[in-house]
Amino acid sequence: MPRPNLKPARTDLDEQHAYMPRIPWKWIALAVLGVGTVVAGFQIKEQRRADQLRAQIVRVHEQELEPVSNRVLAFRSQLDALVVEAGTREPARFIDDRLKLSGLRSGQGLYLRLSAKDVASPKDIARGAATMNADAITRCLGITATSARALYERAGFLEPEWLEERRNEESVMKLRVADEMLAQHIRSDLPAILGMLDSDWFMLVIQQGENRRDHPVDVFLWDLRREQKLLSARIQARGALMPTRIRAQGKLAGAPVNPEQLRGAGAHDCSIASQIKAMDGFPAPEISSTLPHELTAGDTPGPEETPAVPE
Repeated sequence: MPRPNLKPARTDLDEQHAYMPRIPWKWIALAVLGVGTVVAGFQIKEQRRADQLRAQIVRVHEQELEPVSNRVLAFRSQLDALVVEAGTREPARFIDDRLKLSGLRSGQGLYLRLSAKDVASPKDIARGAATMNADAITRCLGITATSARALYERAGFLEPEWLEERRNEESVMKLRVADEMLAQHIRSDLPAILGMLDSDWFMLVIQQGENRRDHPVDVFLWDLRREQKLLSARIQARGALMPTRIRAQGKLAGAPVNPEQLRGAGAHDCSIASQIKAMDGFPAPEISSTLPHELTAGDTPGPEETPAVPE
């Protein structure tokens, strides 16, 4: 059986081919050192920039905002105390003899509506205020009030916790955003917040259920200047929207009202407002109607006085 051709080992190879190629460790080390120097320089630069931004934020907050912050937080604490106290029990029906609701128009007022589950603590109040939406109670009372929602929703940059978070922040990007947001808060939010500190009165509505149609509300009114309660009551809305279409000769009747439109909160808010007015001596409005066949002979109107008949 023939054997395969075998080649003997050679010993005459030069050194370059006899060993693996040499690794240029010197150049690799120099490259790593160069990259490390660049990275370290960048980190030092970023750290300095972070320190500068942090110091700037702290300086503005401590030197320029601290007096304002103390006033705002003290005022908010005053409101919180009133709200927590109001939420502890069902209010007695009370109105100060000196109160004239019409006189509220000449002063500046704050208005806040909360759910009963959001009045136990300042943290709960802030959460509830942030979800407050508009209603018609003050409009139906004929008075103008500023929503106190912004006092809780937009004043976070004045709180010590906000500044403490910025003190512990290391990210340049986050500090840069915080610096820009602080400037924006000072420019756009602070004037409105400071304006609330001059409020003369504060109205609070505590909603006892999911809506103001089926569940009562607790209404409170305070004189903030004298720190006195002016009004308190638990009120059950009795409002109703009455759809009416007027028929006129030669005219097409209007489209019927969608039943869902009758469930709006406007009528219930005005019912609450009318009952508040009744406490001040204004009789609550009532609605009644007389159908044509119920009119007596002496009450029958003439041709030009024929009443419009609801359809």
